[in-house]
Amino acid sequence: MKIYQPAGRAREYSPLALNYFKGCDHGCKYCYVTPMLSRFNSNYEHSNVSCNLNLQELEKSILKMSKEDRQKQVLLSFTSDPYNGKENGETRQVLEILLKYKIHTAILTKNPEKAKKDTDLFLKFEHFKIGSTLTFLDEAKSKEWEAVAPTTESRINGLIYFKKKGITTFISFEPVIETAETLLLIEKTAFIDHVKIGKLNNYKGLDKNIDWGKFLSAAVYLLRKNNVKFYIKKDLATFNKNVFLSGDEINEDFLNI
Repeated sequence: MKIYQPAGRAREYSPLALNYFKGCDHGCKYCYVTPMLSRFNSNYEHSNVSCNLNLQELEKSILKMSKEDRQKQVLLSFTSDPYNGKENGETRQVLEILLKYKIHTAILTKNPEKAKKDTDLFLKFEHFKIGSTLTFLDEAKSKEWEAVAPTTESRINGLIYFKKKGITTFISFEPVIETAETLLLIEKTAFIDHVKIGKLNNYKGLDKNIDWGKFLSAAVYLLRKNNVKFYIKKDLATFNKNVFLSGDEINEDFLNI
């Protein structure tokens, strides 16, 4: 249970990260963790959730960090959801350690409604943000792809709640599965502080049939119309044909807190 530096596509979300749950009970078809960990363990079952809550190890890893690294954002988390269905106060204990050392903290969860119980801690951070992944406005489609995850409506309502509390909020539009659905979501969530957008990758060839350049143009138009800051992930930016993207909008650290 140590703070670490993510690599590859994960690095585009945060310079540092922390994982303490293994497995997740949301049942998302597109989850990259199962195929990744199954390479090392053929019997791996991502729906089995466990927690490695070694707070002493976490504190030691913070104390070993340089002064510069302590000013970098730490994301909770990549291999699970910090507010998954099995979470029972573990995330609060982690947050208390991060708060103690004034660590810049970001949370990505599909269950912001559950995260409300820790609002008092969120408000004590000088540098903090909370976000959620959105894929479909159509709840039936969301249920098809994210079988056990909270509804899209509950995620949006949770983010509205935190926004009203003065907490920085963000959305991960990744993976984009149906471009029309994502564009509707961008319009519906114009209240958000910022977003990151990344395409669907290597899922049964579905990504090969999408005009990503057209989608990118439409998404950027809507975000700029609503004055929402954004970052376009590298895999999507490569399809850009005629849209000007500023240095910030393709800078992976632009939206870090």
